[in-house]
Amino acid sequence: MNSVIRGKSAGKRAGAVAGLLVAATLGGAALAVPAYADDVYGHCTGEGVRIRAAASTSSSVVGLCYSNHRLAHRDVSGDGQWDKVYDVNTGASGWISHGYWSW
Repeated sequence: MNSVIRGKSAGKRAGAVAGLLVAATLGGAALAVPAYADDVYGHCTGEGVRIRAAASTSSSVVGLCYSNHRLAHRDVSGDGQWDKVYDVNTGASGWISHGYWSW
């Protein structure tokens, strides 16, 4: 009788573990695209605009955005010349010159 109980218990554990793995996989996919409640979406106004690691033309390039890319606006530099964005299409996050961001 104990072996039957253990068998059922092991089956429940295996089911629970499988459920957690599915939830983690689905949850991980959902979390792959950062979304904030206060995101404002717009787009890139150029083709191949450099997304930079910092708000400076001397900063490294972390990605490129194009006019068909959806951008989530995250911040503005202190001097107002740069916008921090998240490119929904590529997953790149960084800074673009203010003139290349549009609502």
